[in-house]
Amino acid sequence: MFTNEFFVMSRVGKWYVDNGVDSHGPYLSQRDAIADAIDAAKSVSRRKKPAAVLLKVPGTDAEVVWSSRQEIREANRASSVVDA
Repeated sequence: MFTNEFFVMSRVGKWYVDNGVDSHGPYLSQRDAIADAIDAAKSVSRRKKPAAVLLKVPGTDAEVVWSSRQEIREANRASSVVDA
């Protein structure tokens, strides 16, 4: 599906971003962790590698909160509206 996946998750009341074997954090809030994960995913996706940020809350499946593919589709849609 995606070449690079950044998982945002909470451990012991703090938020972390996991990418493969790398873990970043702790962050003071879920929002901060997601923002940092999106920035990291964007830098990876600029190199033509699909990337996604997933939020993993205990007891649920991981939910995609951002993906490079979604951003490309939205940019293309906005461009077509401007051209019209």
